[in-house]
Amino acid sequence: MLPDAKGKLIYIGQSASLSYLHIVQRVAAGCIGSCAFTDDPQQQYILEKDFTGHLGSCPEPEPDLECSLALAEQYELAASGVFDFFDISYLQTAIPPWVADPNRRDRPETPVIFLALAIGALGRAADDEDEDIAEKYFNYGRQQAVTHLMDDPCLLTVVAFSLISYYMLSSCRRNGAFTNIGIAARAAYALGIHRHETNRAFGGGARERAWKSLRVCDLFLSASMGRPPATSEADCNIPWSKSFAKMNNGDYKDDRSVLTQEDSAIFRICLIFERILVEVFSRRAVSLDLAGSISQQHRQWTEELPSMLKIDGLLRNDTSTKASIQKLGTHIVTMAYYYSITLLCRPFLSFHVGTRLKKARTTQDPESYSDLIATYADACIDSAIKGIALAHEIVFDESMPKRQPLIINSVFISALCLGHAIFGDYDQRGWPLNCNLDTAISILRKLGPKNPQAARYCEICCYLKEAVGTYTHRRADMLLRSPNLNVRSMFGDVQAIRISTPHLAKDVEAVHDKGTEHFSINNNQTLVAQHKVMSYADNNVNNIVTQQSMVTPESLMHLVGLPQDDHEFHEAINKHYGQSQHMRGSTPTMSTFAFSDTLPLFSLIDDISPSLGADHSILLGYI
Repeated sequence: MLPDAKGKLIYIGQSASLSYLHIVQRVAAGCIGSCAFTDDPQQQYILEKDFTGHLGSCPEPEPDLECSLALAEQYELAASGVFDFFDISYLQTAIPPWVADPNRRDRPETPVIFLALAIGALGRAADDEDEDIAEKYFNYGRQQAVTHLMDDPCLLTVVAFSLISYYMLSSCRRNGAFTNIGIAARAAYALGIHRHETNRAFGGGARERAWKSLRVCDLFLSASMGRPPATSEADCNIPWSKSFAKMNNGDYKDDRSVLTQEDSAIFRICLIFERILVEVFSRRAVSLDLAGSISQQHRQWTEELPSMLKIDGLLRNDTSTKASIQKLGTHIVTMAYYYSITLLCRPFLSFHVGTRLKKARTTQDPESYSDLIATYADACIDSAIKGIALAHEIVFDESMPKRQPLIINSVFISALCLGHAIFGDYDQRGWPLNCNLDTAISILRKLGPKNPQAARYCEICCYLKEAVGTYTHRRADMLLRSPNLNVRSMFGDVQAIRISTPHLAKDVEAVHDKGTEHFSINNNQTLVAQHKVMSYADNNVNNIVTQQSMVTPESLMHLVGLPQDDHEFHEAINKHYGQSQHMRGSTPTMSTFAFSDTLPLFSLIDDISPSLGADHSILLGYI
């Protein structure tokens, strides 16, 4: 439970970005102690923008035809890859007679058109006038939707409240967005558009578009806020496709009278998101069997991606006049794929980082488990890096919408993964973590002026950057400790002059500062003291379920600091660096580590090369 701006406690679940932030903060506190990243109280508040309008008091705007057509194009761009309620030409055709009608207030499509134009104005955000238009159109469109569509649900109810949800999400009102998507979902279930017995009444494309768009918005909100989805494929008896149904259901019969859901790329990735949220985070446990089953769906998704993008109308065509729409839609779909991998593999990364920051016990590890766990941990980092690269291409393209709620959340989660990995020393294994963390910060800074959530995330990531910088400097100091001791034992120590001739201390300090970048003999004990050993309870080992290495998210491994004296230090260096060639054969098993119930977090372990080989590509079907 976290407070919002008004002090009310709001539920934030396991998969939420703020939950993961708390996890990384605890890791940082164990590594470097108190810092701005761990102590900033504002980080644990849910940032919500105040609502400016009031239902029942919104005057009807007077839309201009030219402006409305331009905003319709902006809506098509802003909703690309997320919403597919209309054909691209629908708004362009419907708006002229709608604007010319003096009685448009009574037209059933009025709430939907106003809401779509509001999203277009919010995305364009060229000046303050666009901001004013967006709020006026949204307030009036929402008022009309509540008045005319809520109590008498129809397909327009699903469309209108889905648009309300997306607008609120884009304007940093996530709790309101979550509430309104629930209204849209209940209207959809009331109409039965998830059942093949009733969907024929709505025509061929209307049901598919409404259900698909609803699912996308619902699953994104559920994943980003850690809350249960409002929709479920468990209640939907419409096959995804003939081939998909045959593969996943041995009793499937090819009934030509039953319509199949289109093989939409974003629609199919929603099924993967649902499994991750329901079977991993809701149950607070993950096993290698479950992760393997979900990764199989990732592989199938990548194999069928070109045909699915064609169905979505997003297959890139350089001669198309809608190139920007296709570019944004394709990037959103691909980023959703990487985001789902990051979400699935995050527990494995958490375990690996946790075990590297404690003293490993000597035991024997099943090598097959170790390899798979390490691959999933690597996949988390790799997906975070690739997601950031895709986001950079969109955000720094000036033709793209200025508000990108899906990209903001994805980039922030990815940045936290990179910082988490640095605390696990992944940067020493060749991963380009710091430069990609800088890229993530630049993306959030670019989006910050139009989105308070992006500005807050940017500030947090800057604190994270400082924290990992402190950690890497201290790590370098500790690694230099042994060579410096050896050098002084061979050639002597000029700093010993301080003892016999104190008046030369200042000159010696100057010489020493020029010669050594990080290390100082006087701060050795200070550095070591800052790495206090944190205790862990042996009686919590049973938190790990040995069935295919299943782990519960409450089991956060306590972090252990660096050695307190030279003897311990040399032993640690020999174990962790001098014998790296034997690491894979002697990695401790997951069932021997001690855990505590202080945080909701998964954990897993291994230590392999950062380069993703054939095993990784085959496992997740990377594109």
